[in-house]
Amino acid sequence: MANGMAALFVGTTGLRTSQTALNTTAHNLSNINTSGYTRQQVTFSDTQYADVNSKDKVSYASYGLGVAVSEVRRIRDQFIDQAYRSENSRLGYYDSQYKAVQEIEDQFGEMQGVTYESYLTDLYNSVNELAKNPTSTVARSSLIQNATAFIEKSEAVYKGLRDYQTTLNTQVKNMVNSINSLGEKIYNLNKKIAKIEAPGIEDANDLRDERDAAIDELSKYIDITYYEADNGETVITAEGIPFVTVGRLAAMGTRVVEGTNLVIPTWPGYERDVYEDGKSASNMDDTDKGELKGLLIARGNMVVDYTVVPVAPDSADYDMNTADGRAAYQDAYDKYMEDQKYYNTYVEPSAILSAMAGFDKLVNGIVEKINDILCPEVTQVRTTPYTGADGTEIQADIYTYNSVSQAVLYDRYGREVKGTDNGDGTFSYESGEKLYDSIGGNAVTIDSYTYSMLDMDSTGYGMDDDKTVGTELFSRKGTERYVKATDAAGKTIYIRNNLNQTGYESLYKLGNLQINPEASQNVGKIPLSTVQGKEDFDTAKKLADVWSEKFASLNPENYAKSNFMSFYNNFIGEYATMGKALSNYVSNQTTMVDGYDNQRLQTEGVSSDEELEKMIKYQQAYNAASRYVNVVSEMLEHLVTSLGNA
Repeated sequence: MANGMAALFVGTTGLRTSQTALNTTAHNLSNINTSGYTRQQVTFSDTQYADVNSKDKVSYASYGLGVAVSEVRRIRDQFIDQAYRSENSRLGYYDSQYKAVQEIEDQFGEMQGVTYESYLTDLYNSVNELAKNPTSTVARSSLIQNATAFIEKSEAVYKGLRDYQTTLNTQVKNMVNSINSLGEKIYNLNKKIAKIEAPGIEDANDLRDERDAAIDELSKYIDITYYEADNGETVITAEGIPFVTVGRLAAMGTRVVEGTNLVIPTWPGYERDVYEDGKSASNMDDTDKGELKGLLIARGNMVVDYTVVPVAPDSADYDMNTADGRAAYQDAYDKYMEDQKYYNTYVEPSAILSAMAGFDKLVNGIVEKINDILCPEVTQVRTTPYTGADGTEIQADIYTYNSVSQAVLYDRYGREVKGTDNGDGTFSYESGEKLYDSIGGNAVTIDSYTYSMLDMDSTGYGMDDDKTVGTELFSRKGTERYVKATDAAGKTIYIRNNLNQTGYESLYKLGNLQINPEASQNVGKIPLSTVQGKEDFDTAKKLADVWSEKFASLNPENYAKSNFMSFYNNFIGEYATMGKALSNYVSNQTTMVDGYDNQRLQTEGVSSDEELEKMIKYQQAYNAASRYVNVVSEMLEHLVTSLGNA
């Protein structure tokens, strides 16, 4: 009787396992179009065996009690997952870099209608026309018109770069929030999966799919490594920091860069930044991963202008025949190398920062070259300062301090200024600011003052009745070019003004430029006439010739200088080359990521044909088990009935 009941048990296990297999197959079919779903598969095993004594009472015979579901497993390859996430992280990095370069190219419009180069060409043509007839009102008006268009377009491009930097900053903030949300999601799923799977009865496959999808998305944003703990929870390390662990979630935060609105991602729980400042990303070191890192590098951590681009000292400016001259040149060159290292570390890797710095250098060069021709200047060194009509001391170009006992002094903003060691325990300084012995401390005694002044022997004059001098074409907002003073002989002199109306340093840089209102309102004041009122062809020719002169190198490491047009063409060409290289990177990475994703789909994706075949197979198995149970049931009924009638 026992064997008969065991046979009935075998049939019921067949029904139960076939039903489980049918349910799993139906679940696969119903999720055939569900993103991130992993195909599930039922595996079978024997149930326990029953032992029966043999006739010799020593050995045992065994018979099985049916079939059981050993596991409903996901068909997923963890090695393909790891490869996919690694390359997806690299794709995120290069894609963010590529988008930044595309935005820069769009700002200059070189692939669109009116390009920035056309504004340079128009300004150059108007200067050439003016050189033919310097006193022509038509030519002067054309110069003002084209110079205005040049400045307005330059300011618009620079503003566009600044605005895009702000956009990237917003994307960084949003990405930090997304990373934290994904981390929290994974952490919560970990707890749910561990709770369901702890008894060892059920697999939380759908929750695991959801967790894997979150890890896939997280891998694009930041470089991660991960492993699964014994309790089924996934532990994730992000950029070398334990991000999601069994016991906690280390949420990411941000801090604001001083003096800007730019944010830097941080790990508040570990009191450190997510990325080391100034550390480059390299494919060789496998550090070129994560869209967040790509955004930060493209955006940069500061706002820059032309002053950040180092300029190599020219030995011709130093007396190389004397020890002092050679030492001064070496000090200047050492300072240049230090500045170049800073540029290469913090500015050059950023597409936005290098674009802002290079573009501002070009515009500043054009503006200052034209202004310096219209307003030629000489340098004067004095031991006492000049004062204005109201008795206020006029800001000098350079303050020189000798024999100062401190290696470091401070400007009025509290920034450190390092001196040159004189070798006798004292230091020398040259600064465009007055220096102090401590932050907010006492001013240091000044050795000499260096001023730039309008050269009255070389200057041109306006065509107006006053024969105006010192009228620049481009001016700084809220800043006059000169401060009038009186020299020892009682003559009026024009001293270069370096401060705006609020008392802060004012430079000829984008964001601070405009057409000189005095020149635009009265073109006759442009100093292109002689003191006798005749055409100043020499000055006009200099304005035209400056466009063919060597202006500057494209970057600090390139010593070959270019004129304005060549500089701009090289500047744009560099971004075109960079964009092409990044486009290839993105294309290759996309192909690689898609390839791994296709491999995953081939392994874990649901095939309707395959699942329908399984549906038929398990349905037949269920029917067979059902018929088997009926046969055993009838047999048992027959046996019971027969024994009852005996």
